[in-house]
Amino acid sequence: MREAAERRPALLVALGGINDVLLFVCKWLAIALVAAIALIVIASVIFRYGLDNSLAWSEDAAKFLMVWLAFIGAPLGFSHGAHVAIELLPQGASPAVRRILRSLVHAVVLMLMAILTWQSWLFAWNGRTQVALTIGDVSMFWIFLAMPIGAAIMAAVALELLLATLVGLPEPRIAEEETISTQGL
Repeated sequence: MREAAERRPALLVALGGINDVLLFVCKWLAIALVAAIALIVIASVIFRYGLDNSLAWSEDAAKFLMVWLAFIGAPLGFSHGAHVAIELLPQGASPAVRRILRSLVHAVVLMLMAILTWQSWLFAWNGRTQVALTIGDVSMFWIFLAMPIGAAIMAAVALELLLATLVGLPEPRIAEEETISTQGL
C-alpha cells in the first residue's frame, strides 16, 4: 500500500485529498438527509392518521430532500464502485484491455458529468424565480442546486479514477465485497 502511495503523482494526491473531504461531507449529509426524510414521513403519518390533521408541507419536503439525497449519494456510490454495472468483458481479458476500457468509461463519465454540471446549473439558475410555496416560500433554486453540486463532485471522482487508471494505479475506493458495509461509521 505504501509503494502505491509513493508512486502517486502530486496532482493525484491533491485531487484524492479534495475528494476525500467532499465524499466525507457527502456521507454525513446523506445520513442527515435520510434521518430528516424518515422523521418527516413518520411525523406525516402520525399527524394524518393519529391526529387527523395532515401536514401540508411534508410530502414536498420529503420529495425535495430525496432529490438532494440522490445527487449527494451518487458520488459516494460511484467512488465505491457500487453503481449498477454490466461486465462486458470476460474475466480473462488482459490487464491492458481492462485498463483501456476503465479509462474510457471514466472519461465518458467525466465528460457527461461536466455537461450535466453546466446544464443543471443553468436549470437551477432559471428556476430561481419559481417558488415552492408548500415548504415556506423557498426558491426552487435551492432544490435544483443539488444537481450541479452532485454532478460536479461525481466529475471530480471520475477525474481521480481516470488519472489513477492512466497512471496504472489500482482504483482507490472500489469495494471488495458484494455490498458496501457501514463499518467505520
